[in-house]
Amino acid sequence: MDKSIKFDKETAESIGVESAIILNWIKEREEYKTIKIVDAFKEFSFWNETDLMSFLISLEQKNLIGLDLDKKTIFKAGSRKKKNSMQMNKVHERSQISKTWRPSEDVVEILTRSGMEEDFLESLIPEFVIYWSERADVLVSYNSKFIEHARLKWAQHSAEIETKTNPTVISENWEPSEDCMDIIEMAGIDNNFVEESLPEFKLYWKEDGRASVSWDSKFINFIKKRASFFDGAAVKQNKPSFNWYNPYEDENDKKKSNNKILENLRKKHKI
Repeated sequence: MDKSIKFDKETAESIGVESAIILNWIKEREEYKTIKIVDAFKEFSFWNETDLMSFLISLEQKNLIGLDLDKKTIFKAGSRKKKNSMQMNKVHERSQISKTWRPSEDVVEILTRSGMEEDFLESLIPEFVIYWSERADVLVSYNSKFIEHARLKWAQHSAEIETKTNPTVISENWEPSEDCMDIIEMAGIDNNFVEESLPEFKLYWKEDGRASVSWDSKFINFIKKRASFFDGAAVKQNKPSFNWYNPYEDENDKKKSNNKILENLRKKHKI
């Protein structure tokens, strides 16, 4: 039995390799008026169901196939009821996303079947609409993009839940993790500045007494705000590290001055 994957090169250049592979597979089944979606899942087992359904929806939106999610079947474009020419042309027109846009029922069903919560999907719609309404480029269909967007957000959401632990107060020997330091370094903030800032961060939260799920996240936000406040003095450049004290102050006044600076910082950044 031939297990090779076939597709038309010109079709792939037009609609993408994945869609071209699926379309060729459907066309090869000329003897069938309809094909069960489950058969497609078996044939293309190297794709997960969500990916495969997004490819099928994309083909349907291009009027290359038909989908009946109630009967869980795929049918060829020639076997569906003909739409009038105005409707056909409208499908292929690129248009700006409307303020009232919503994903189709098919898309919602596909995503909920993959394990996503419907309330979670609803919460993504306003952000998605705002993002695409502010972009200069427009799409033929926003359903496929929404599937990609939802899958990414769901993965992030799931990862947060899996890694979430009980809140804890900051410990005396707390240090930012390697991942935390990598993120700060990628932001271009000097290590010396970070080391100078760490005691203040720990002292504040130790005295505050509140617990947190992630001290790394709080520290990253603290460092970024602090670096921004000091107008780039903390950014990696050939500059001297920030001097906390006024060099013209007497030694006895430095501590008072420093405490005042810290108090102003806390008020400004609400920390």
